[in-house]
Amino acid sequence: MSRYFIGVDIGGTFTDIVAVENDTGEIIVGKVPSSPPTFVEGILDGLDRLPFSLDEVELFVHGSTIGTNAIIERRGAPTALLTTSGFRDVLLCARATRPDVYDLRWRPGPSLAQRRNIFEVDERMDYLGRVVTELRAEDVRTAARKIKARGIEAVAICFLNSFVNADHEQLARDILREECPDIHISISYEVFPEIREFERTSTAVVNAYIAPVTENYLTRLSAGLTERGMQSDLLIVHSGGGIMSEDMTRKIPARTCYSGPAGGVMGGAYVGSLAGLANVITMDMGGTSCDVALVADGEPLIKPGLHIEHNIPVSFPSIDMQTIGAGGGSIAWIDPGGILKSGPASAGAVPGPACYSRGGELPTTTDAHCVLGRLGETGLLGGELKLDAEMARAAIKTHIADPYGWSVEVAANAILKVANASMINAIRLVSVEQGYDPRDFALVSFGGAGALHAGDLASELGIPTVVFPRFPGLASAFGMLHVDLKHDLIRPLFMRESQISAAQINEVLADLENEALTLLAREGIDKSDVSLQRLFDLKYFPQSSYLTLPGPEGELTDEDVHDLIRLYNETHEREFGYSMPPDKVEVEIGHVRLTAEGPIEKPQLRERPLEGANAVPRKRQVWFASAGDWVATDVYDRERLGSGTELQGPAVIEQFDSTCLIPPGASATVDPYENLLVRVPSGGQS
Repeated sequence: MSRYFIGVDIGGTFTDIVAVENDTGEIIVGKVPSSPPTFVEGILDGLDRLPFSLDEVELFVHGSTIGTNAIIERRGAPTALLTTSGFRDVLLCARATRPDVYDLRWRPGPSLAQRRNIFEVDERMDYLGRVVTELRAEDVRTAARKIKARGIEAVAICFLNSFVNADHEQLARDILREECPDIHISISYEVFPEIREFERTSTAVVNAYIAPVTENYLTRLSAGLTERGMQSDLLIVHSGGGIMSEDMTRKIPARTCYSGPAGGVMGGAYVGSLAGLANVITMDMGGTSCDVALVADGEPLIKPGLHIEHNIPVSFPSIDMQTIGAGGGSIAWIDPGGILKSGPASAGAVPGPACYSRGGELPTTTDAHCVLGRLGETGLLGGELKLDAEMARAAIKTHIADPYGWSVEVAANAILKVANASMINAIRLVSVEQGYDPRDFALVSFGGAGALHAGDLASELGIPTVVFPRFPGLASAFGMLHVDLKHDLIRPLFMRESQISAAQINEVLADLENEALTLLAREGIDKSDVSLQRLFDLKYFPQSSYLTLPGPEGELTDEDVHDLIRLYNETHEREFGYSMPPDKVEVEIGHVRLTAEGPIEKPQLRERPLEGANAVPRKRQVWFASAGDWVATDVYDRERLGSGTELQGPAVIEQFDSTCLIPPGASATVDPYENLLVRVPSGGQS
């Protein structure tokens, strides 16, 4: 019997499915319209189209947008918060900042827990976890009665300093379970026990808010998979670039926020490694947004948390990504000052771009490509989605060209330039702003729309090489098949230099490592296969921000700890240009972190023998800014491009899931894994 590995990624417009047969390396792909609000029907529809039975599935990995969408659209469960008396407004006050400090009209979105549903409980721990005031159980019972009466479905519990001592949170949870046995309860200590009251509260509330939605989704999806004969486990990608079990996802659903984009970054890193490229910038451009990340020495950059919205942080280690509203469906518009803009509003799948002929009347990025001949008469999805170039021309003429007095072609090109400018800024944020020169990296571009823009972006930034995966429009789903089980754990220490005890640190490390091994054992990983990475948060006392540094393996000695402090001083000097003398300021170790990874079997791709080109290109007129006119351009069917094929730009490569553009002056080669490696000259937009 064949063994298939399946990756599924849900986007706002399409659901992508990639299946790899392990023995032959054969890749089977599917792309079907997404089915909001539940999304389950779209997945099952795509799986039903596969040419094999689900009882042949060895591995099923899924990237979910359910939690993120529930927050953005405020479709999560009615949620309450229990907090320490006097701290009712921590969640609502947030950090008292704005996305734009000069935008006095900005207002935050509705809180995930309404103020009337935030209940104060008399209790208090000090910063060392010592009880100052015992938990008043009657306060919890009073809150429970109101929670039941108001139809609340989920409760988050976050008490002051509970990240050091969880006793009061656990006791409050036990009382709530007695009073309200059917509600979901998230306590901050079990979600992510980290200092910073607002961020910890927000993370616990997010977890509670999306838990019932995620539970319902996973139950329906699991039932559908079981009905179709699947016996393998359902694994879910999380924002840190790893995967976790279905049971862990039900417990900590907040980790799944932005799981789809995280899978794309891991896929981009894997595709880069196949081409011998350890340093890559990944760009995932879909229908509504573009996600950009940087991979250095084969590993994506990790940040300590992410923001779903400005005032909704989630404090889990996450791949460092910049997300902007630049997708194929981004709407072009003119602001009151007469400036051309693109996005962030999107036409989505319905009504979609004007060229879809589904009722859309506003010009989009896809319409611009259609007008300029980069998208052909055959349409998208192998001809399943026909394009109407005249509808696209009419939308651009009415809303952009006529107001500026431009030709339709010049207006379409301007739309693309504006979209490209946003993406260039995002690439600079993940590279130049963090001390990396983009010219030292390759650009791995994927998503349904990315391959139409990547050549111009690379040329503008001086990036010498662009990589188009074999299936650019399905790279996120493909990337999900190349990640491991991964858990991130944290414990507080708060030891200043004069108080540091190696023995006490070793105790905390032993507890963390035992917890990590237990979690992975439940997911079928033998402890001999587990890899552990220790990380330490250090700062000058009493600064508020930490630097996270790797720590040594094995039993720590006092000398190891002093070496860690020396490393902190050196890193602080390099990052900020100064370090503090030890007789003036002490270094504090705030937290110990542990990243635990357990390997899973992954599909193996096979190199293809050199075949050369067996496709005769057809010609199409495509408009390029560098020529200022229409240019006769070679158009290839990617299915017919064998490994070893050499192409010269300008060229358009069409395939089921995407369209790739090779700009004038660029050249391309199909590598042994059928990825397209493009050599790009510097210069700007084609």
